[in-house]
Amino acid sequence: MKSNPYDFRMRRLALERPPSWGILALVLLVLGNVALFTVMGMRPAPADTYESQAPAGAGSPVPAESPVTPAETEPSEPPVLAVYGDGYAAGNEMGGQGATGWPALVAQRTGTELALHAVPQAGYASIGVTGQDYMGLLGAAPVPDADITLLFGSRNDADEDPAQVKAQAVAAMAAAAQNAPQAILVVIGPVWDDGDAPASVLAVRDLVQAAAQGAGAVFVDPLADGWFGTGSGLIATDGISPTDAGHAYLAEQIAPVVTAALQ
Repeated sequence: MKSNPYDFRMRRLALERPPSWGILALVLLVLGNVALFTVMGMRPAPADTYESQAPAGAGSPVPAESPVTPAETEPSEPPVLAVYGDGYAAGNEMGGQGATGWPALVAQRTGTELALHAVPQAGYASIGVTGQDYMGLLGAAPVPDADITLLFGSRNDADEDPAQVKAQAVAAMAAAAQNAPQAILVVIGPVWDDGDAPASVLAVRDLVQAAAQGAGAVFVDPLADGWFGTGSGLIATDGISPTDAGHAYLAEQIAPVVTAALQ
């Protein structure tokens, strides 16, 4: 029996047309891909590679600390040397003015800061050219931060009433201690220009020494130690005033006393 060509074409079309279940599978595949891409688009971006390698809980990288160096120590203030005295400490045109005077030389040698208050003709009882004795100088120019308070002299008291010299010496040393209670008190007795001091100067020395002992001060006795007993060119032509060389000589005698007091 001859086949009908029309029937053959129909069967061919039926084979080329996908079945209904295939269409359904294709639709499901498309919908699945859409859903997959949608989910992937909603995922957060991956963490930075460096951060992902950091240990859990680690923060930002901390720079290495610089080595700690101890704070620089500020230089300490030099000790203060307060000097009260007569013309031997003040100096004059014949020698010992400013940096050439024994107070400045002693301060330089001992590393101290000088506070000098000295007046020609002054003494414990003798009134100086400014109208002040040692009590007046101590009252007008106290040095409360002094580490050493030094009282020098004085031969100018040789003509004063001994009782007045004694009383004024005791009062001056008490005032020095009150001005700077923490300071070491150094008392240097009167100085003579040669080794043959008169009795009146020796008497002043004894009065000042007694007052110094009562005050607990360090006492230096230039007369007993023979200051200016030998040597030339140390005293000026007036027979009283030390020259620059004389002041350098005085500094050689006094600097060790100050150094010992500072220790």
